[in-house]
Amino acid sequence: MALVSEFLGQLTLSYGGQEEEPKFPTVVSARDFDPSKDAARIETAIKTKGVDEQTIIDILTRRSYKQRREIAFEYERISKKDLISALKAALSGSLEALMLGLMKSTAQYDASELRASMKGLGTDEETLIEIVCSRSNEELTEIKKVYKDMFKKDLDKEVAGDTSGDFAKLLLALVQTKRDEPSNVIDYEKIDEDARCLYEAGVQRKGTDVATWITIFSQRSVPHLQRVFERYKSYSPFDMKESIRKEVKGDLEKSFLTLVECFENRQLYFANRLNDAMKTKGAKEKVLTRVIVSRCEIDLMKIRTEFKRQHRKSLYQTIAEHTKGDYQKALLSLCGGDD
Repeated sequence: MALVSEFLGQLTLSYGGQEEEPKFPTVVSARDFDPSKDAARIETAIKTKGVDEQTIIDILTRRSYKQRREIAFEYERISKKDLISALKAALSGSLEALMLGLMKSTAQYDASELRASMKGLGTDEETLIEIVCSRSNEELTEIKKVYKDMFKKDLDKEVAGDTSGDFAKLLLALVQTKRDEPSNVIDYEKIDEDARCLYEAGVQRKGTDVATWITIFSQRSVPHLQRVFERYKSYSPFDMKESIRKEVKGDLEKSFLTLVECFENRQLYFANRLNDAMKTKGAKEKVLTRVIVSRCEIDLMKIRTEFKRQHRKSLYQTIAEHTKGDYQKALLSLCGGDD
């Protein structure tokens, strides 16, 4: 009996933690799915003079990744051409990037976004921080495996070669996926000890002992850290986010803040990313595309809820206001409805 209650305890806790989260997708498998019919419709749409983008959008944004793979297989059988190459030739700009993103699995998409952020001159730290700091252990493990398959390189070596200092150390610690699994045992002593360590390594001393922060942030389970941040307030005059802003700067500060936001409410973090991307005139389409494509089969429904709660306007309406044309139609379809 003790075993059963322990197992049930783990179930509830891992459910609330970052591991094994329930899914809240806006894109699910289509019923009455016929891949050869879809493939034939896409072929006609591509061959149409001026390209029938609407048909391509209607099909690819309302099928799951697994179904899109089947369509690609059928397309090649019918037309003797590769669907991805055909889409590249037929589409352009943000719509092309979006549609090609949908042709990858979530882990493949994350891996290729990471690769693009480190390839060539200069590093796109913003993308690097967003992906590495917001993915769960499970997701990162899968991304690393896929990265190796796709690019014949180790993600941790690439990250180490492309970043430096404490920022590199933090990203590496996260990519090494040493985070504890959530446990059904709440260790109050450990919570207190970690909260005190974070305070003593930061606000209490002159200069920050970043190594201690990195260890705690990258190795403790998410439910444990949520309690640590709560306990931290009894030691420090500032909460964890204020302490981070006081202690570190630049990419390291952004990374720690992203981690805290994701530990506290990952879907709210993405809702805020989307809002920030659309705040400026001329939406940051790369960020918009990445968040929508990478989360539409995971938790975009929940991100939508958080968006409405936080920003008093639905994600659907905000996308409609800040984007246009076929790109807008595709985003709205993936968004899956107005709240």
